[in-house]
Amino acid sequence: MSPTPAKRTAGRPRTPVLSAEQIVDAAFALAKTAGPEGFTMAALARSLSVHPPALYHYFRGKADVVRAMRGRVAEMLDVTGFDDPATRLDDAVLRWAHSYRTAFAAHPAGIALLATTAIDGQERSVLNYESITRRLLAEGWPSSGVVDAIVALESFIIGSALDALAPADIMSPGSAAGVAPEFSRAEARRSVRAAARGIRLTDRSFEIGLLALLAGLPASLAAADEAERS
Repeated sequence: MSPTPAKRTAGRPRTPVLSAEQIVDAAFALAKTAGPEGFTMAALARSLSVHPPALYHYFRGKADVVRAMRGRVAEMLDVTGFDDPATRLDDAVLRWAHSYRTAFAAHPAGIALLATTAIDGQERSVLNYESITRRLLAEGWPSSGVVDAIVALESFIIGSALDALAPADIMSPGSAAGVAPEFSRAEARRSVRAAARGIRLTDRSFEIGLLALLAGLPASLAAADEAERS
């Protein structure tokens, strides 16, 4: 006598087919292959082998998904130094910038999507900016220029995140060295110096650029503020 087949349980499955975390994971993967223009809810649903309505149980639409993606990156950023009076501003910025660069280097495909989408409604991102703003104001930076300073720093950091993914010899002139002897020697000296310090070339460039921004931004903001008042 053959065994009686088990009856199927009616109703919804005990384990959800999707989760918000799975959708965000898939969103980052989709951004890598589709780019900003191909990033749609329909494409995201296809990548998860579900119908688009299944996504709307978790997110109201594309903007909501991007907001969640931004939130995940924001959670990776270290802004604790800005809230700690014992931490020098330079050190707080360096800590934040390094964590920012690492976060975007881990999700390079999301850079174009996140960098061109408003932060509207993403509380973690806004709270990060609040911490930075409060500290810059406490340090005497002009209120009218604080956001400009943050954007200038972010522009450099995001570009550096892409540079961190480049091959180590990206600036090597190779067979064209003969036509640019000064550049070739400068690049060779840079490589030797970085090797002596045991750091990557992209890390050295990042440190130099970041410190230059930190040194020059306050004076630049003050000059712009003065010019606007005159």
